[in-house]
Order: sequence, then C-alpha cells, then structure tokens
Amino acid sequence: MLALIEENIRTFELSLSGMRVVVPVDNGLLAATATIALMAGASAVTAITPPATRFQPAEEAADATRALAEAAGLADALSIEERIDDETCRTTNILVNGPSIRPITRSLIERMHEHSAVALLHEAWMTLTGEVDVEACLEHEVLISAVNESHPLVGGREYQSALCQALFRDAEIPLEDADIVLICDNPLSDNLEQGLRRAGAQVAVVAHANQIFEHSWDAILLAKRPHDEPRLGIQDLGWIAKSAPNATVIQYWGDVDRKAARYFELKVWPQRTPGKGQWGLPLDTLGPTPMLRRITGGLKAAQTVLAGQPIAPGDLAQTLTSPDIFNGD
Repeated sequence: MLALIEENIRTFELSLSGMRVVVPVDNGLLAATATIALMAGASAVTAITPPATRFQPAEEAADATRALAEAAGLADALSIEERIDDETCRTTNILVNGPSIRPITRSLIERMHEHSAVALLHEAWMTLTGEVDVEACLEHEVLISAVNESHPLVGGREYQSALCQALFRDAEIPLEDADIVLICDNPLSDNLEQGLRRAGAQVAVVAHANQIFEHSWDAILLAKRPHDEPRLGIQDLGWIAKSAPNATVIQYWGDVDRKAARYFELKVWPQRTPGKGQWGLPLDTLGPTPMLRRITGGLKAAQTVLAGQPIAPGDLAQTLTSPDIFNGD
C-alpha cells in the first residue's frame, strides 16, 4: 500500500506541503486517504470516523487509518476524531468529502478557513443533492474541487467499465452475445457502452425506461445519478415488466424501487440493496489501484484549485461553481 501511495503521489505530482487536511475514513481503502495526504506533505491530518454500527465499529476504521500512518512513520501528525470541532474547522485548508463527513452543511462551511476548499472524490456532475451546500460555499468563498475521472492518470474509463462488468459476473449473466439496454443520460454512457461492446454484448442506450421496446433482453442496466425518488419507480418497472419480463435489472448507479420490482416479479441485482445513492458495487471491489488513484486525483484537484491555476476542459481538476448542477440528471 505504501509503495502504491508513493507511486501515485509521484505520478500526480501531489504536494500538500504545510496544509491542514480533514479526511473521511472507513475500514476499507478510504482509510488510506489520511496517509496519502501525510506522505504528500500535509502538516496535519484529521481523520473523521463513521458512526459506529453493529456491522462496523468505528474503532475498525480508526485502527486501519492509524496502522497505515504508523507504517509510513507519520502517525504523529494524525488525529482521529468522531466529528469536526471548531478549531479544526477554522484551520482546515482541504476538507475531503466522504461518507463520514457528509453532508457538508452551511454551519460547517461558515467556520472554514479563509483559504480553503471542499474536495470531492468524484466528478462535479456526480454531486448529489444535499451532499454539499454549494450556495454557502459560494457565499463564503470556499472553493469546491472535483476530479475528472476520465483523465488518463485517474483511469475512470477503464474502472467504470470494469465495475460494470463485475456486476454482470456476479449476476451470472455472460456478456458474450448478451442483449442489454443501458438506461443512461450522463457522461457514464460512452464508457459503459464501449466496455460492454468490447466484451461481446449488443447494447441499446436509452435515456428513460419508457423508451425500452419489447425484445428478449437479457439485462436492463441502470446508470443514472440518484435523486430523492428511485430512478426506476413503479411505472418504470411496470414498463420493463411488459417489455422485458425475463431481463435482470442491474443497478450500477441510481436507486431501484425493489418493492415494486418484487410486485412485477422482476429480478434485480445486486440482491442486497446498496445504501441509498450508492453504487451497485463499491470501487474497492476492483482492488486498491482504482480507489487510490481517485483519492490522489481528488487531492491533486484541490491542490490545483487552491493554487488558483487555470482549469480547462479535460484537465484533471474540475470546479463546482453553481447549485444548478442539481437541476439536471
């Protein structure tokens, strides 16, 4: 892990020298975020653990985070907390968005350092409603950085497709000669479609479920940004039951009304419902490399934005500058 982290820091030219960083952690690969920041020169890192549950004690996330920092010889600059206190907030340069920190609310933003950024570990358009108070960030001049996952250094074109294909393997649906409908109206479409076609599938892309025509489809793949309501609700699933009754509904991204799916006797995969707004499979399913690249890319994007460097389309760094992002799909 330390060798991979060191390689990524060198590849991304990540330098957080003198910065104070707050990161989310869990007992998976997100625990590496703190050590990445420390090895990149951060003067202090505060790791925020998730609320304890009967399935995942908070101590596991703390132990995983601390163990990696100790292996790097940098544990003295690390503190592990359950929440962000006022002093930490006032001195933070980079606040990394994540499950144990969301939502990033107005009350938190109002207390942040005058030269600070909220770092998103995904693309700007992927931001979900309520994830971060964009209006408050604009009012208080707190920058919001995001990472271009399709940038060659991050490798999203490959891992997005690989994660999709892992779902099909888990569902035991061979891709060779499979007939698949991809419900997608966002930048994920090209990467997923091309990956499925390379694997031998026939793919039809539609923006909405009611555009699916009757056919002996093997799978209906959902890849839409989650909203408050499921992206496949009772009417959508009723249409799918009529047009493709034997197809498996694959939840890549975007929630599915599983009660309605059971009513229409549709098979949905994964069998176990992901958390609301979560991906069908977590990225660390593919091993450490994709996740570490995305984390390092997210920190590099924050470094770039804080330095005031110009950002062009296709660059690694993106910025989120308007709450209008929540009005689209």
